[in-house]
Amino acid sequence: MSLSLNVKQGQRIDLWLKETKPASEALFSIRIESEVVFKIKTAPCYYSYFTWTAWQDGNACLDWLQDNSEISLCYTWHPDTLSENGVSFIATEGNALCLLNDRDIANGYLQDPLRPTLHFSPHTGWMNDPNGLHRKGDEWHLFYQYHPHSTQWGPMHWNHAVSKDLYHWRHYPVFLQPEQNLAALGATGGAFSGSASIDMQGQTHFWYTERLPAYDLYRGYREIQKMAVPMDSYDKPASVKTVLTELPSGVDCDFRDPKVWYEEADSSFYMILGASVHGDPAMLLFHSSDSERWEFHHVLYVAPAYFRENGGRCVECPDFFCLDGVWVLILGVVGYTEPVTGRHNLLFAQTGDFQHGHFTPSAQALQMLDFGTDFYALQTWGEEEGRTGFAWLYNWATQKNVDSTYCGEMSLPRRFHLNAQQELCMTPVLPPESLVINQNRLADNMLWSSAEGSKACMITFTPTAEFCLRLNGNSGQEIVFEYDGNSLSLREKAQDDGRYHAPLTHVEDVTLCFDAGIVEVFANQGSVCGTRRYYSCNALTQIQLAGAPAIVTHYRAAYAQQ
Repeated sequence: MSLSLNVKQGQRIDLWLKETKPASEALFSIRIESEVVFKIKTAPCYYSYFTWTAWQDGNACLDWLQDNSEISLCYTWHPDTLSENGVSFIATEGNALCLLNDRDIANGYLQDPLRPTLHFSPHTGWMNDPNGLHRKGDEWHLFYQYHPHSTQWGPMHWNHAVSKDLYHWRHYPVFLQPEQNLAALGATGGAFSGSASIDMQGQTHFWYTERLPAYDLYRGYREIQKMAVPMDSYDKPASVKTVLTELPSGVDCDFRDPKVWYEEADSSFYMILGASVHGDPAMLLFHSSDSERWEFHHVLYVAPAYFRENGGRCVECPDFFCLDGVWVLILGVVGYTEPVTGRHNLLFAQTGDFQHGHFTPSAQALQMLDFGTDFYALQTWGEEEGRTGFAWLYNWATQKNVDSTYCGEMSLPRRFHLNAQQELCMTPVLPPESLVINQNRLADNMLWSSAEGSKACMITFTPTAEFCLRLNGNSGQEIVFEYDGNSLSLREKAQDDGRYHAPLTHVEDVTLCFDAGIVEVFANQGSVCGTRRYYSCNALTQIQLAGAPAIVTHYRAAYAQQ
């Protein structure tokens, strides 16, 4: 199969290819003006990375021997236009090479009934934790855990997308790859989760965990901490350095997901890591004078004993930030299952004070951040009113029930604040007005109905007492969101078992977002949130709220052509 495209000097083509059977000719080649300038004669039986850079302008002809090899990911890009255009994907669908434009991508996305219209998702492959989230200039940079070769979890990479408004995204080249080709070793691991920081000179640093080749997902592996400095173009690291390898006493193999910041009051850099200390999920604190030589400070926080007693193995994906003079510690606990409801993949927040390298928890109880089980690995960026974050919108127990080219989504972008009760509140960053199709005002108990259905909408209302919101899907599904005077609950009728609820004495305000089966709810200024991913329902044909009037705002896809 062949593809011709015009290239400019400096333009790159990146691809991951594996050989499926021996061939007498090149598996993949590039010709310019009939001259072969690049060819892959042989390749391993596992996906390997290849790249080519054009040394002159011209017409490039790509030849792919599809009967003898497979390509998992291929794209082209130019350093001079990357910030404006991102990468252009080269698809291999139907055993053919095809350069995809924006319209092609939009049409492909629209044909996937479960592809959300507002929530970020990868073009192809597997995605989990948000990583390295930061804002630089007027743009947001979102990195994320990525496996390009499958829609299942595998050797971890960092992929990268950029946006000005947190809804319209441009894809960038894969930023980090595993230190070694893990497929060749029959191992797992790779570039695990981490964060970003920007120094006083404006230089971005990325901090992440490299899990060295591992042969057991649950024990006996080795995790080290690395620092990456990006190229000015942000396409790849200019340098990568190992900064931390030694485990403190009492720490087993879990030692990961660094969050780094500079504390002016102490003239010190700090790093927190998720870990387990003598079997208890915990967070470790390290400090450094130069961000490169790190020393263990102390165990910053140990989770209450009931986490360990109910399966909790370690803390992962910690976050730590200050709001209105109050420090907020975010933690997820691997393996923990809530004993009463059986919920897992839960996130918690603990407020307190941080001085001279020591965290003192407040009297405020540990707060569950989301009563669903599809909001995990939260990462935030910014200060005070502008603190913004994403979480991975997925859980390990739920799988897509249809074929798809990708797996995993991000939550809506959320803003963070503390209320008068010192509870951490999360409210959605609303989509741009340009994405609004129309609005409907619903009187109490009024039925909205549409044969065409709504793939993405937000429903806002202010109840004064009990209410029941019914969302009917295009295949007869019914999602029920209600308040009975004692508890706020979310369920899919005849599917969920009633575990997704939060005890409440009153409900003041509600926002519910529906997007291709994703449901995110926010109540009481965002102090109560719930997130669920329903793969059985991709569009709403009926909406009915009993207990209050409502406004329903319908949205078009952020990636669709206008």
